[in-house]
Amino acid sequence: MRIPWKELKEAEVEGLRQRRTGKVLPTNISHLRKLLRQCRKDPDAHERICYHGSVALLSELDRDWPSAAKHRRVEISLIQKLYGLMAEEPLRMRRYATQNYRASDLRERRKILDQLTQAITEQNASPNRRPARRRAVRPSRKGGGR
Repeated sequence: MRIPWKELKEAEVEGLRQRRTGKVLPTNISHLRKLLRQCRKDPDAHERICYHGSVALLSELDRDWPSAAKHRRVEISLIQKLYGLMAEEPLRMRRYATQNYRASDLRERRKILDQLTQAITEQNASPNRRPARRRAVRPSRKGGGR
């Protein structure tokens, strides 16, 4: 069975583009989920940048901020690792290997991670929640009293 990594990357890039406009289309979300299910079967999926980017995007759309932040961190780390590995390679090879992960793409992903971290912080702070109400303790009815 062929693993559709190229299609997953294209769907992820399209999802990020739509995210910039403020609305990721439901058709793209379902397509991304389908491709991710197929790619998850690859034993090396966790080593792929687009895998973590796709999981991060879907987690964000599902409002699962901790998972989105975790996968966004891994994605950023893998991109940085790729840049490190390509540092000694010829320019032509570097350009090919990093064509979907330019410096501007890395900045965008870091900005998204900052937004996710802020969302997690705000979610944990919850300043609008009331403290729990203390229950009144009633005296026992057994053995005495009135």
